[in-house]
Amino acid sequence: MNLRDRATRVVVLRVLRDAVEAEYRAERRAVLHELRAARAELALKSMRVTLPDDTPIATLTLIDPRPAVVVADEDAFTAWVAANHPGEVETLVQVRPAWKQEFLGRLACSGPVADPHTGEVIPGLAVAPAPEPRSFSLRPVPGGAERVARAWDTGEIDLRRLLALDGGETR
Repeated sequence: MNLRDRATRVVVLRVLRDAVEAEYRAERRAVLHELRAARAELALKSMRVTLPDDTPIATLTLIDPRPAVVVADEDAFTAWVAANHPGEVETLVQVRPAWKQEFLGRLACSGPVADPHTGEVIPGLAVAPAPEPRSFSLRPVPGGAERVARAWDTGEIDLRRLLALDGGETR
């Protein structure tokens, strides 16, 4: 293969890579939207993905964010920390960020938020509800990638139908 052929190949592969990446991102957003809808309607969290002949190739699972304790009133929380953990308050009167993150991470995500040692309700803290899932995991089953490659080689998967480079209908 000469330089001209290699250069052409690089350009074609780049165009294909960019098109596949754009299609992947768009399809991933659409699947996430539909998984969220299926969760709301059917309580579905995971689904098995198969080739057209029902050969399993992966599992998709919604990733549920966890609720987190957040500072709802910075002044009230800072005053509480100054009174109860004065060494953790900086002279500019704010809770040290590293300590705050570690401390909030130890608290139970149920309200009202209380000190785990004393049971005292901590002013300025609240529990933020978990947001909607923003992603999902994709775990190929063992041998799934090979099955996809074989289905592509045999024509069972039609790449032209999966990926329209011009973004329109396939020909």
